[in-house]
Amino acid sequence: MTKKSVTQICTIAAVLALPTLSWAGSATKSKKAPAPAPAPEKVLESAITGDIGLNVVTSYYYHGAIQQNHSASFQPYADINFKAFEGDGFLNKATVNFGIWNSLTNPKTSTSPSGNGNWKNPKAWVESDFTPGVSLTFGKVTLTESYQFMFFPNNSTTETSESIVSKLAFDDSDLLGALALHPTLTHQHEVSGKAALVGVANHGRHGNYWEAAVAPSVAAGPVTVTAPITLAFGSSKYYLKDGYAYLSAGVNLGYALPISKQFGVWTANLGGTYYNLNKSAVGGNADNDVVGNVGLGVAF
Repeated sequence: MTKKSVTQICTIAAVLALPTLSWAGSATKSKKAPAPAPAPEKVLESAITGDIGLNVVTSYYYHGAIQQNHSASFQPYADINFKAFEGDGFLNKATVNFGIWNSLTNPKTSTSPSGNGNWKNPKAWVESDFTPGVSLTFGKVTLTESYQFMFFPNNSTTETSESIVSKLAFDDSDLLGALALHPTLTHQHEVSGKAALVGVANHGRHGNYWEAAVAPSVAAGPVTVTAPITLAFGSSKYYLKDGYAYLSAGVNLGYALPISKQFGVWTANLGGTYYNLNKSAVGGNADNDVVGNVGLGVAF
């Protein structure tokens, strides 16, 4: 074979090999792993929560003492909470709270609660409460300290009352599951004025109130059934005498309304509460009473 023939054969072989090399390169490129997708941005939980609503009750009791029972009372409220701290240490969370609550009724029937003093000129606006406070959560226990300022525009004996309120709540959901009781203990110390017996003149100041309560609940679809039970005691400067004040037990039905959560969580409520009253302590004429309630609220 001549040198020229060898050269021609090598040229032809090189030309035939080009497509093979090209396909091999393409196949190699196709085996490369795709670039990882960027991680989605973490959505931060809002540090501000709260609720707004309106309850209507057939009679208005405050800590067992009758305040209004001649017509329905309309009670609008609003709460706002600012999360100041959250962590994994001994202190899990700290929240600053602000609450406002009012009670209004028909001014034509706005008369004195039985045995509890006299109204001024009857007005629809019966009471307004403002309650700033701080909540501290330690594991399953939450301590809330509040300063409660109460204003009574209809009362001729007590126009204002100020109190320090301490509340201890225990989350027993992990222990009891669906049977959780959600127990709380509450103490109220009057700093000035009267909180419950607002119409009793010259009754003394700096009274103390103690309360133990549970509120078991069960959810069935959009309906939540809650059964709150409260047992309360007070000092002779808070009530008319020391000792047992009242026992209350109720049932409340909460229905989650089918409204988009971008507008908050809306709930309609319907319920009733039975009161066993020690009238020698709380005043009034009733030993027992039943109060109905209906309401609407939104949480955000």
